[in-house]
Amino acid sequence: MQAVATPFYLDWSFWAVIVAFLAIFLSQIPPIRTLLKRAKLELELYSKVSISHKLGNPNLQLHLIINNIGGRRVRVKDINVSISRDSAPVVDFPAQTYLQNQNDQNTVLFTTFALEPKQEWAHITNFLNFFNRENEKEYQKIEGDLLSDFRVYKKTTKGKENTENEDFYEHPDNLVQPVYQFFEKHFCWKAGEYTMNINVVTDSESANITKKYRFTIFESHTDTLTSIKDHFKYGGGTYWNPKIQTSVVLELTEA
Repeated sequence: MQAVATPFYLDWSFWAVIVAFLAIFLSQIPPIRTLLKRAKLELELYSKVSISHKLGNPNLQLHLIINNIGGRRVRVKDINVSISRDSAPVVDFPAQTYLQNQNDQNTVLFTTFALEPKQEWAHITNFLNFFNRENEKEYQKIEGDLLSDFRVYKKTTKGKENTENEDFYEHPDNLVQPVYQFFEKHFCWKAGEYTMNINVVTDSESANITKKYRFTIFESHTDTLTSIKDHFKYGGGTYWNPKIQTSVVLELTEA
């Protein structure tokens, strides 16, 4: 007698294969859904901004938190800040350096970086414009002239009785005036209401971010930042740095 073949749908091994296949398929649904999501970043800022300057040349420090909340790898190519005072453009800053860890003493150069989905980049970042060739040449001459003058002073007073003010040699006016002029040409942190646009530029236009914030600089803040001028005649702020406050921390509010 010929054996009757069992229908495939009654074969338990067939259904075991189907169940295994469905299990694998269902396990891949979240990754598939993620892959279908477009590139998207999320930007958060700590609620403070620190502003300072180097002989008038302004710089700004922010704590940035950038999250990849999309489904694709995104490369951040640039982060920059645009500053306006009372609706008038003041200065644009690119991100130049950052702290790898909050307690680090030294910064590293900012370069492009990639974020995988769900990955985060959170660092204290410094925004500033390095001196161009002309400004660097001018600054080096100012500092060099003052330092040379101080060395001559130290050489001519060597062996003489020390005084309590020997480290505060006052330079001649013709060497000090260029310091004031350089400072006034570059200093921009004057009292007023400021708007800050922060822009994150990526390799995917849809992932680019622009957010707007506001902060206020009061006259007391400007006085703190310009107190360095009292030390210019002694060379302070050029070839040596006086132990005074050279930055202020301000509240940020999202506009």
